[in-house]
Amino acid sequence: MTDPVTLLKSLVAIPSVNPMGRALSGDEYLEARLTDWLVAFLKTHGLPCEVISIEPGRANVLTRIDAPGATKTVLFDAHQDTVPVDGMTIPPFEPMERDGRIYGRGSCDVKGGLAAMLSAFLRLAQDRPARMPNVVFSMTCDEEATSLGINHMVASWKGEVPRYRLLPHAPDVAIVAEPTLLDIVVAHRGAVRWKIVTRGRACHSSRPKEGINAIYRMAEVVRLLEQYAESLPGSRP
Repeated sequence: MTDPVTLLKSLVAIPSVNPMGRALSGDEYLEARLTDWLVAFLKTHGLPCEVISIEPGRANVLTRIDAPGATKTVLFDAHQDTVPVDGMTIPPFEPMERDGRIYGRGSCDVKGGLAAMLSAFLRLAQDRPARMPNVVFSMTCDEEATSLGINHMVASWKGEVPRYRLLPHAPDVAIVAEPTLLDIVVAHRGAVRWKIVTRGRACHSSRPKEGINAIYRMAEVVRLLEQYAESLPGSRP
């Protein structure tokens, strides 16, 4: 079972929903079922496998091909989780093929990429083309919310957590399977999250000028953020 379409249907049928703050009240949440499937799949094909637990029900899975004499390492990466299924009008975990497309939760983001990389990785393992580099395939958890999986792997390269056996150091090149309409994207803007607090001074409602309204101060922060966001599209060539 190495055909990408067949692989994709199998992956879509396995719920791996990122709760993204929701209460864990359904069987579809977290990546554990998909992790187990991936481990069994890799073992069936005689590939090495490393599982790094990040949180209960959430783990990174790695496999690796070492090429004789290779000095470079290429990393394939695809995440295991999907966004939630709220508002879907089709059965989310029943992959349906129609008009050359696969429908189901994650078929695009990013189980399509995961299936393609699994298929390509197996082909590399079988064919071993000349001059190929070492290739590591990481299947990380929690990409859709707080990036626990990839952050943990990067931290391992810095020695902040135990180093991974199959990828103890940062790769020379990384290829990430995100949907981009097949356009090659060479960088990512990333994400920064922070907490902003504005402080005021309480007063009696009959004498508001004696106080400082913290809400008004926050409104000014929001206005400036909106102004900054509007300037960003023209800030790069």
